[in-house]
Amino acid sequence: MILPLAFVLDIGLSTTRGALDLSLLNLLQIFGQIIMGYVLDRCDVYVPMVTSTILSAVVVFLAWGFAKTLAPLIIFAVFYGFFAGGYSVLYCRFATALTDESSTGLWLYSIFEFQRGASSIVGSLSSGFLVNFDIDLGSFGIDNYQGLVLLVGSAMLASCLGGIGWFFRGQQFQIFKIVEVSETDVEEEAGLV
Repeated sequence: MILPLAFVLDIGLSTTRGALDLSLLNLLQIFGQIIMGYVLDRCDVYVPMVTSTILSAVVVFLAWGFAKTLAPLIIFAVFYGFFAGGYSVLYCRFATALTDESSTGLWLYSIFEFQRGASSIVGSLSSGFLVNFDIDLGSFGIDNYQGLVLLVGSAMLASCLGGIGWFFRGQQFQIFKIVEVSETDVEEEAGLV
């Protein structure tokens, strides 16, 4: 779970309100998956991928990062549950976008699900290292969870880069323009001709 119950307790809310927030997040995950599946049937897979990850990152940075009361946590639960919760629906379309063979598609889907499970384990362990014990209700992420909020939001933004890059596929970008110069051009510049 992305929002630890300890965060709710650290900002002075009861465990009941924390459970309410967690339940709301899980409920919106269901709706997010249904609507994401509906959208996937009607548009390119990269549109919901980019939309889901960018909006999830914005919600993490703004709603969770600045949450000091129940209202921002409810906003976080609603929008993060909806957008990030629906992301796993994209795995089937990712697999079909990468291959036309059904056996390879199943293999790719299993890899996506495996990485999801592995990231849940690694994420839980690494979040323990990111959370410190300094609680400052006036700072971003109440200081205690600042590293965790920044990691989750940044990871969401980074995950959308592949989708954004897909919209520019086939286009060549040049950082430096290479200009071919002939001997005549050099001589003209030097005033030798």
